[in-house]
Amino acid sequence: MKIKWWLLLLLISALGLAACQSNANGSEEIKEEKSKEEVKEEVEIDEKKFAVSKEVTEIEVLTWEGDQYITTIEDELLIEDLVYALENAEINYTGNVDWAGPDYKLLFKHEEEVLYEIGYCNTIQNFEGGTTGRYWEFDQLYKVDIELPIEQP
Repeated sequence: MKIKWWLLLLLISALGLAACQSNANGSEEIKEEKSKEEVKEEVEIDEKKFAVSKEVTEIEVLTWEGDQYITTIEDELLIEDLVYALENAEINYTGNVDWAGPDYKLLFKHEEEVLYEIGYCNTIQNFEGGTTGRYWEFDQLYKVDIELPIEQP
């Protein structure tokens, strides 16, 4: 009879250890999933990188809130320089930054067709970790400081 109790106690202990081991492995899996999500988030940011499929002929400037028309930029050299800078810019994640948001919405257009939309800040934004720039979309700030000729109201 004593042997059966020892076997039963040993079996229960073994099951308890197996359960603990399973839980420990589950924690590692959760950590791995978080790492994969963080990598995926970085990949998604890279996928949103500025790219236009046609020549930008003008940039329409609207207020960020309310979409009121401000001006249209048609300076070919400025547009060309800005498009090049945005296409080749370093992008910084801003999802955890609490800020008011951009001042303007820029519509990059080819004639009447809108090719791309991005936010623009009057002043260079300077967030923690060296994140700086004027151009913003979603949760990313383009490290571009080209100032646009927009008269402040």
